[in-house]
Amino acid sequence: MKRLVFMVDLFEKIVVGVTVVTAIYIPVFYGWKAQIEVNILWQIVGLSVVCALGSVILPLEDGKEVSRRGMLVRNILYYLYINIVVLGLGFLFDWFTFRNIPQLLGMAISIGVVFIAVYFFSYCAQCEEAKRMNKKLRERERQL
Repeated sequence: MKRLVFMVDLFEKIVVGVTVVTAIYIPVFYGWKAQIEVNILWQIVGLSVVCALGSVILPLEDGKEVSRRGMLVRNILYYLYINIVVLGLGFLFDWFTFRNIPQLLGMAISIGVVFIAVYFFSYCAQCEEAKRMNKKLRERERQL
């Protein structure tokens, strides 16, 4: 159940990140008067689902301890997975072409920005959760 909650939270952050980056990417590469189809919204949702599902390689705090190196390797693998998914689906959705180097670089930068933003906000949320739990533990200790 904790894994599902984690994935839904991650999905939400990915959708917001992809939507914001899309709002920047389209005018930069296609102009402010670009005509886009409504199906891009479903493409963003689908892409976000696939990206969130890949998070199964990331450990949750309930599982066995993972070393720093192990965590780094898992994060790198997840980042590579995200790149493959976004570039693959983005190409299939005609968001860009591999022949247009500026578009490809824009996609690569966008992937990195969204990944870092999602990672940062997830980290901040985990820190807040840890503070909340520590506060409750201190309150419980005082009561005993």
